Amino acid sequence: MELQGERRFRLLALAFAGVALMVALMAPTASATPPPCQTKNQRTGVEYKGASALATAITAAAGGDTINVWGTCFGNFALNKDLTLQGRGRGATLDGNQTGRVLNITTGTTATIRALTITNGRRDGLGGGIYVRPDATAVLVDSAVTGNTGGAKSIGGGIEADEGSSLWLMRSVVSGNSAGSSGGIDMFFATVSLIDSRVTGNHATRPPGPRETGADGCGFGDPLVLYACAGGIWNYHGTLALTNTTVSSNTAAYRGGGLRTDATLDAGSPIDGITTLSGSTAITSNTAANQGGGIWAAARVPDPAHPGEFLPADPNGTVQAADGTASHTDPISGATLPAWIGSLSGNTPDQCFPTLTLGTHSCGSTFN
Repeated sequence: MELQGERRFRLLALAFAGVALMVALMAPTASATPPPCQTKNQRTGVEYKGASALATAITAAAGGDTINVWGTCFGNFALNKDLTLQGRGRGATLDGNQTGRVLNITTGTTATIRALTITNGRRDGLGGGIYVRPDATAVLVDSAVTGNTGGAKSIGGGIEADEGSSLWLMRSVVSGNSAGSSGGIDMFFATVSLIDSRVTGNHATRPPGPRETGADGCGFGDPLVLYACAGGIWNYHGTLALTNTTVSSNTAAYRGGGLRTDATLDAGSPIDGITTLSGSTAITSNTAANQGGGIWAAARVPDPAHPGEFLPADPNGTVQAADGTASHTDPISGATLPAWIGSLSGNTPDQCFPTLTLGTHSCGSTFN
């Protein structure tokens, strides 16, 4: 799914050469044109080619169908039925062409994306690359969500997993995406599991303004001005498990370079916003301008004096290290998570803020 390296030219020593021949040898090679879009419904055998091939195939498909995809399909695609999009051949790609988000997965729908690159989406709102709407499910296998963008007041440059949705990434990459906040993945009361995956080189780009410096810097306000956090992932009151996954080289213009978490506590225990690290998961080389280079954590408790409102609380216990027992399970599959043997390292200006206890380790300005 990566672009091929630069082509090299070899000039042969010639006994003589005419001017025309020398010009031909030295002329620059034209840039490669993306291969055209082709699709085939695996059940019916119907094929489509050309600019509308994928949109037509989606419309014609029945729920449960698999659509095979070759080449580069440009467009902004809505999946309103249970479908699998299966990349075939080298470099199968869905390209948003900077005209909107690439994939919109509608409420109640389960979409499976295999061996595809999702790129070049742009959305001044939620989800530049993929929007998993409330109560929808997205499964990405051997895929990449890369080079998608959102504006200053956008959330989830790569992927937005909205309320009640599920997002499952296996052997997949979320890289090089950007938005005002949540450059890579934003999850809003959602359930997300990443296995053998990478979240790298994503950016939360909106710097904090004067009204933000004395506050959380990541919250919501009226007018909506508080954006500047979570370069890699923002777990906002959802459930997140990272297994054998790397969160690296992400940046935030304010807080939470790698990961931002928000949780609600009841009687001192988290009831949402739980993030679990397992296996060889590493959070490394992420940067925040203010605090939480690796992880920035926040928690809240109900305000007894004002029903429906909350007070800040100590977030310890909201980010957990799996211990290899059934007390820590994958939030989607229910499988027991492997014990965490990974690390937090090289994050700037600190590994975690505030200091968190992760199993037998303490994570603050250092990790030990």
